[in-house]
Amino acid sequence: MTTFIDEVISDFLSRHSQNLVNTVVILPSKRAGAFFTKKLRLHLEGQFTFLPKTLSIEELIEDISGLTAASSTQLQVELYQVYLRECPEDEPENFLSFLGWAQTLIGDFNEIDRHLIPQESFFDYLSAVKELNQWSTEQPTELISNYLKFWRSVKTYYSAFTKHLIEKGIAYQGMLYRESVSRIESYLNNDQNNYIFCGFNALNRAEQQLIRTFLQREGTHIYWDLDPYFRTGQNRIAHTFISKYLEEWSELKANSTLLPQAQSNFNTPKTIKSIGIAQNIGQIKYVGQILESFSPDDINDTAVVLGDEGLLLPLLNSLPPGVKTVNVTMGLSLDQISQAAFFETWFQLQINKRDSEYYYKDVLALLDQPYAIALLGGSRNLLKAKITSENLIYLKPQELVAHNQAVNLLFEDWKDASQAAITASLNLIDQLKAIMQAEQKWIELEFLAAFERLFNQLGDLNASYPYFNTVKTLRQFYRDLLQKETLDFKGDPYQGLQIMGVLESRVIDFKHVIITSLNEGTLPSGKSQNSFIPFDLKIEYNLPTYREKDAIYAYHFFRLLQRAETAHLLFNNEASGLNSGEKSRFLLQLATDSEALYHYSESTASASVKIEPPKLKAVSKTPELIESLKKHARSGFSPSALTTYIRNPIDFYYKYVLGIEELEEVEDTIAHNTLGTVVHESLEQLYKPYLNEVLSPAILQNLLKQCDAEVSRQFELCYNIGNIKTGKNLIIFNVAKQFVRNFLQAELVQLEAGSEILITGLELKFETQIRPDLKLKGTVDRMDRVDGTLRILDYKTGRVEAGELVIKDWETLITDYKKQSKAFQVLCYALMLSKEKSLPEQAEAGIISFKNLGRGFLKLSESKETSITPELLETFEVYLNKLIDEILDINTPFIEKEV
Repeated sequence: MTTFIDEVISDFLSRHSQNLVNTVVILPSKRAGAFFTKKLRLHLEGQFTFLPKTLSIEELIEDISGLTAASSTQLQVELYQVYLRECPEDEPENFLSFLGWAQTLIGDFNEIDRHLIPQESFFDYLSAVKELNQWSTEQPTELISNYLKFWRSVKTYYSAFTKHLIEKGIAYQGMLYRESVSRIESYLNNDQNNYIFCGFNALNRAEQQLIRTFLQREGTHIYWDLDPYFRTGQNRIAHTFISKYLEEWSELKANSTLLPQAQSNFNTPKTIKSIGIAQNIGQIKYVGQILESFSPDDINDTAVVLGDEGLLLPLLNSLPPGVKTVNVTMGLSLDQISQAAFFETWFQLQINKRDSEYYYKDVLALLDQPYAIALLGGSRNLLKAKITSENLIYLKPQELVAHNQAVNLLFEDWKDASQAAITASLNLIDQLKAIMQAEQKWIELEFLAAFERLFNQLGDLNASYPYFNTVKTLRQFYRDLLQKETLDFKGDPYQGLQIMGVLESRVIDFKHVIITSLNEGTLPSGKSQNSFIPFDLKIEYNLPTYREKDAIYAYHFFRLLQRAETAHLLFNNEASGLNSGEKSRFLLQLATDSEALYHYSESTASASVKIEPPKLKAVSKTPELIESLKKHARSGFSPSALTTYIRNPIDFYYKYVLGIEELEEVEDTIAHNTLGTVVHESLEQLYKPYLNEVLSPAILQNLLKQCDAEVSRQFELCYNIGNIKTGKNLIIFNVAKQFVRNFLQAELVQLEAGSEILITGLELKFETQIRPDLKLKGTVDRMDRVDGTLRILDYKTGRVEAGELVIKDWETLITDYKKQSKAFQVLCYALMLSKEKSLPEQAEAGIISFKNLGRGFLKLSESKETSITPELLETFEVYLNKLIDEILDINTPFIEKEV
């Protein structure tokens, strides 16, 4: 395949082969320059000569201007200095608020200068437009007045800002362009080199003027890369800019070459496949499948162009084993690596602190970060255990783990000072580097070196400017630098698979091209623009809009396909959200081209992901395990243990055989089981003085008076009382009071209706021998007699329906947790009670549901019979023994159920 660079070099050598050392080649990017130099070496193989100098257009502009390009972070700080000095308001915005609009304003200054817009008339026009938009017959509000005052001041900010930057010898990009235009004559007077420009397409007005000035000199030449197929018809959008220059620039007559000049490289027999795939990750996985079918030689001449550069990491993780060498040109942004979350979490911890105490969720989030795990070692688990066991909501970790330097460093109070934050961050990075060095984790050391550079930049800015006065402001700049700081991949730029963004593909050609994210809004990027300049004003002053941006992307897209032999064009075809699933107009243009010689096809696909169905766990029983189970059975199974087995045998195995308890967590919001405990304990303490005493309405009236105080006392015992005064906890606290109050009122109504209630037991603990190798143990919430009938009660703060206590099928009782667990539980209580003491003829068992209190006492029943009879308990005992035999059977493994 003959590439554009090959064509340029062939023509270039025919013109300048005798004077290479005095030639400067200007290309759109540094990467293009590297490829140009490599190809030129191949063309000159065997010859001894000095190579020409290659520069990117940005390097040339900076050289001509005599100024240094400043970072966006520094520019924002410098602009704030100017803003404070020139602001007409009595109270200018603080630095953090200023950052919300500063970058956009600098972007507009940049656009104005790059296109050499007359500043005076433009800013007058802009303020007039803003004023007209706010026109009203009514007196303007203070907000609108301040808004208009700001726009009248923009011209002043621009003039003062550019003057301020020139004094410092620095500039933003547009300012470099404007300054280079003013200095080009003197620059060329002192320069005797020949200049070659190649591969350019859309040029801003400053670039146009500069290049035209160069072209007026003998020895300057420009090469355009545009296929003749794009000069007519519906494809003309890709030729928008170059056509304009060819028509308008008189300097191009003798000094311009359009490559290719006659024959089309684009409209030739080639294979172009448009493939719709659901979601971005699906596209990336499918890229891996495409590459699996490529030979090693094909991969060496393949480019994967990411329409969405945020997909770089997923792509690197999806490459097939056959891809041995990869060259990534875009660099990996630091904000894409998981370790960046550590510093974000650390900043958040400090920002959220209250009176030098940290919120437990922020502490736990930080403790779960890999850097914290590496730094703290065993102290981390100790700290987490104390937080959860003591249910600490706000805390000082240093007080929980004393004499620990790592904990002190991680949880040092920065006092909301930016310098303290930077110093702590650099100290922590030093400690982590020592740890990673000892463990020989070289990639982690690269990450830490990048973070060290970032915080050193913040330190330099903080030392030079007085505006980084809070941690929140520092975090804003940390985020800004995080997006710009990249980890460059080291590899051979000319070998293996090439992974790049759209703009990095300029000038370079590949035999095989794979492009992702070809959706409207991504390629092309659509109408979104971050600018204060209204659309009509951009049109008036010939500033670029989304239309020009579309033309730029069209050129890059079709140029990528121009010399390729195969192209796979992937897009997201899932319609979920605005613009999602809408394929790029570029694909529609390829599909509707009536003159096409290339083979274009459309299809849908899905990435082949091997999904194995979840396998249910099974644990075989060994003699040792059976012996352990028999020991448990002899000491006593509780009804809740047996219902756990019914629900899921594997959970029973984990909890009651292995002894693995549920993870203890801090209760920021009162948990359901804590609510249940408070209600149970409150009722026990209220009724305890009246045990074995017939209740009266007067007693219930007295209990109602004590209700709120008792619930508060129980919350204080079970939960930190200071945390129930606001939010959800206050609601749950009031729910607990209402539950207890409603229960007492229901009993009062029952008494006033003539019923007799005698409480015979509260929170009764039973441990009953059912058979020689089995005990049942449990706690009955309440036993009483109502009008002579014994009742065995279990309280439930959740909702229980009467149907859950109806026995329809005894087999279901020991197999279906959802339908029969409540019935199983109260039958266990009734059986234990009958073994301890014989039950009277009139005995019932059931549940009081506080969320279904209107239904009263929900009774256990079989065939509409609610009495607990000996026959009922005998039948239950048969099925209970069947369940126990299954648990103790060595041939019946613990098999996981789908819950």
